[in-house]
Amino acid sequence: MKKLIILAIAIILGAFNANAQFGSVLKKVAKQTESSIREKATEKAVEQASQSIEEQLGTPEEPSEEPAVVESDEPLTYESLMKMLPALPSASDMVNYKKAELNGQSFKLMTSPVLKFQMSILDLAGKVYSIPYQGADSAQIMDAAYKSAELYTGLSREEIDMLATMSEEEQEAYLTAHYNEGHAEAVLLQQAAEIGEEMEPLQPDIDRWSSYDDKITENHKDCSTKCKNIYVKYADKLANAEGDDDARNKVLLKYYEEVAPIIRESIVSCCKIRLEEQLPVAMEIEEQMVPIRERHQDGISALLNYPQLTATQYFTETLRIMEIPEYPDVEEE
Repeated sequence: MKKLIILAIAIILGAFNANAQFGSVLKKVAKQTESSIREKATEKAVEQASQSIEEQLGTPEEPSEEPAVVESDEPLTYESLMKMLPALPSASDMVNYKKAELNGQSFKLMTSPVLKFQMSILDLAGKVYSIPYQGADSAQIMDAAYKSAELYTGLSREEIDMLATMSEEEQEAYLTAHYNEGHAEAVLLQQAAEIGEEMEPLQPDIDRWSSYDDKITENHKDCSTKCKNIYVKYADKLANAEGDDDARNKVLLKYYEEVAPIIRESIVSCCKIRLEEQLPVAMEIEEQMVPIRERHQDGISALLNYPQLTATQYFTETLRIMEIPEYPDVEEE
């Protein structure tokens, strides 16, 4: 139970302490969520649903075309949303994108498959948080947002409305004083302790879900090791090119040409684990969470949504194609 309490508090306090504009953001988020859930759900064509994750993302040698989608009045699910993942850009697309970025070639960036992919992923990731609110009207969404905010911050509805009228500096000062008084922590500890006891029987399934996180972490480590072993060949050249952006970029791109296929392969593997192995466990946990959530109408119970967390991590995983991993402490052998 201690692990659960720490997790819940870390998620909630991290989310709210990170944004001082709490009052105004609450309304913006509610409005955006309402807009999102009113959009027609789209799902892949039936034949796409039968494809493996490798076929869905495309193989490193021959990336697949972006999957066709059809309009559907059926509500979104975490699984259907995850299966809308477009084809992963090829390794050469990844290299060309970074080349355009490093060389300031704006037009090539705008037309890059990598940028198009990123925009699709951000859109899909945003829809993840709208799934629990499907079918709700704006008043219900706003009421739920207020209720959650009141429950896991210790702020009253009046205080939330008051914050919306304040400047950023006033909001920051007010929230700092509020958190320093320990109100939020006290509320969270009480809620976490209550729900933690009910979730004790779920711990084996939660541990099973976490084991796939461990599996993915090992995949990341393996990918990092392979990239680092290649990086050592370029370490001295990169160091010597410091101060000369053009020269350094040329060396960096040579290195990236070698590691891009490794990174891509790692992403495909991790996504396969999330979708095919971790999500089914998350859905088992969610089935057991429904009655617990009904008995505990609070912010923590709403946040402990393992399918939602799985889907979020799934989409976040794919954005690794946007970065070149560097190891500045590595010395050339």
